[in-house]
Amino acid sequence: MDYTVKIYEFTTSLPAEEKYNLASQLRRSAASVPLNIAEGSASSTNTEFSRFLSYGYRSLKETITALELCRRLHPSMNQVSIANLIDEGNQISRMIHSLIQKISPTEMQWRESPTHNS
Repeated sequence: MDYTVKIYEFTTSLPAEEKYNLASQLRRSAASVPLNIAEGSASSTNTEFSRFLSYGYRSLKETITALELCRRLHPSMNQVSIANLIDEGNQISRMIHSLIQKISPTEMQWRESPTHNS
């Protein structure tokens, strides 16, 4: 949840015109990560838990992509801060991927590396 708090704090530095666009999208996708993990932790099977972890993983990738958009659309913003958030998001995504593979190794087959960054 610390990462989600960092994303919320970061969105306050976005330009005003992004309040209902990137800022809103970043907040929703970042909040979805721990919420899905929490919901999935109450699952009765590893398969169901894995499904919720997958939702969280995808929301995290959405967050990382939105940060990349911020970097490209607003070059005057603190690029180091954005890069740090992207790096932290990628680290968390690797942890989620690893957990999915451990609890349900046949559930998720990746088409590409989980650290792929376009």
